[in-house]
Amino acid sequence: MNRVILIGNGFDLAHGLKTRYEDFINWYWTKRVKEFRYQNGQLNDGLCHCKINYNNENNYVLSKSFTSPLFQEICQLIETKKWVDIEEIFYKHLTEKAPEKVNKELNIIKCNLIEYLKEIQRSITKNLMIPNIKEKIAEPIKEDDIAVNSMNTYNDWKDERLFDYTPDRIMVLNFNYTSIANMYIPKEDKFSIIHIHGQLNNPQSVIFGYGDELDENYKNILNTKDNEYLRNIKSIRYLESSNYRQLLSFIEADSYQVYIMGHSCGTSDRTLLNTLFEHKNCVSIKPFYYKNADGTDNYMEITQNISRNFTNMKLMRDRVVNKTRCEPMPQLKK
Repeated sequence: MNRVILIGNGFDLAHGLKTRYEDFINWYWTKRVKEFRYQNGQLNDGLCHCKINYNNENNYVLSKSFTSPLFQEICQLIETKKWVDIEEIFYKHLTEKAPEKVNKELNIIKCNLIEYLKEIQRSITKNLMIPNIKEKIAEPIKEDDIAVNSMNTYNDWKDERLFDYTPDRIMVLNFNYTSIANMYIPKEDKFSIIHIHGQLNNPQSVIFGYGDELDENYKNILNTKDNEYLRNIKSIRYLESSNYRQLLSFIEADSYQVYIMGHSCGTSDRTLLNTLFEHKNCVSIKPFYYKNADGTDNYMEITQNISRNFTNMKLMRDRVVNKTRCEPMPQLKK
């Protein structure tokens, strides 16, 4: 019996990294202001046209006009809600506007995001490692976590063992672009890691788009027979490397449980998550939730998102581990 560890942005945040889209947008505007000084006070980068006007006291006022409707909506949501899922906004624009223009705007955003995350990447050291996370990744498989319909599979596996109930193989499936998850992978044959969305040291490998083939609009996109709509669809981009095939080989090989560490399980990854969650070899899905300072947590939000990745709700209710058996995501102590 194996284990798949889903790593999402909450994993990076747990280590104190500023990887929210809000952090990225704030960095973008700071960078643009600095660049204006070398562009005669004006700059058009394909996302917005900005101009700096100086007054008599040599103070400046920044005026901007968006040339990208996609980027404009992203910035507006950041200002009003303090949160945004860029990939979901991209998909919305893709279904409503000319795909070539939307893809061009997304590519500019992606290039800026890669530049920002490379700066974040340089701040990663082993000092950021959280011991509790290392322990959780390789902890023994617990009987109470296993779905009712998978108990025979678990018991057969347990009967073959003596006292060691740790997973036979552990795969870390990293949805992030940073490499902080690599620090938790021992140099042992039972451990492996897949950077399913690419890595920063190879910008051409970075996958940034949308992946929900279950959405009704996706069928409409396919019916247009315009390949431009599919340029940044994740399930298509996965074919550019062997990562997805390696994942399929892993989950086909034996039964497995899923640990969710920092992944929101939103619809932008629904195609892949549906494959993982509804697979015949999946025996349980255990989310590690975020606990707020006031004692509230996001367990319910995560499970609601998980449910959207199922087509069989009965199966979902059996496989998702209930809250009494789950625990908060370990955080870096400040």
